[in-house]
Amino acid sequence: MHPSDQGQSRAKRRFPNWLKIILAVFAVLFLLGAIFGKAPEEHPTAAPAAPTSDSTTTTTTPAPVTYTVASVTDAANFDVVANDGKRRTVHVQDVTTTGAAGDCFGAETVAWAGTKLIGTVVRLGADSASGVTVALADGQDYATLAVSNGYLKATGSALAAAETAARQAVKGFWGPPCNGSITLAEPAPQPDPQPTSAPPAPATKAAPKPPRTTVADPPAPKPDKSVYYKNCAEAKAAGVTPIHRGQPGYRSGLDRDGDGTACDKE
Repeated sequence: MHPSDQGQSRAKRRFPNWLKIILAVFAVLFLLGAIFGKAPEEHPTAAPAAPTSDSTTTTTTPAPVTYTVASVTDAANFDVVANDGKRRTVHVQDVTTTGAAGDCFGAETVAWAGTKLIGTVVRLGADSASGVTVALADGQDYATLAVSNGYLKATGSALAAAETAARQAVKGFWGPPCNGSITLAEPAPQPDPQPTSAPPAPATKAAPKPPRTTVADPPAPKPDKSVYYKNCAEAKAAGVTPIHRGQPGYRSGLDRDGDGTACDKE
């Protein structure tokens, strides 16, 4: 027998069947444990990317509403137009007018308010039962400005100090001629003037008219009677026609038309 065959048969004899069975069982258990005993590993999955937008979304803050004064009724009431085109009437908070346009200082108050407000941008506060606060473009409170200058009267305690200062400084409505009253005081009646008779004007004599002068016509020259013509034919025959007044031979009997020239038409 070959030596290698002897080694193989010797190895077969070394592993009995029961041992093979045990080893086979362990092998099966190992395989089962390897297959079912280990939990499958969880692989993290990437979250889907958010869809990208070509246009960037921006949030815009609405522009604050501004108001432009369009017209003035009086110093405490006027109309404004918002930048969105809406129109509204505003009554200034805690003030009242000093009077109507026809009252004392009324026209001056309306003129001042128109100059100060019309065409300007103002900021309005929240509405209240007594009106709206109004701030000018420079931040100054309109009601305080008007009351402190005597163009409005205060109705609330907030502006009482401003009105007191205007009274003490006799500004606007609190100064003359109104002196804090919408009606002017009636002037004291003046006594009727006593009629006086004017002294009679001295009589004047008319200047005498200058004497009328007449210019007398110069006396007609006396006809020369040394020359005598019976008629114009005779004078013509003598060659002296026509004969003018004053010339020898002239006489009125030969001057038919009396123009001073005899025998001028024969």
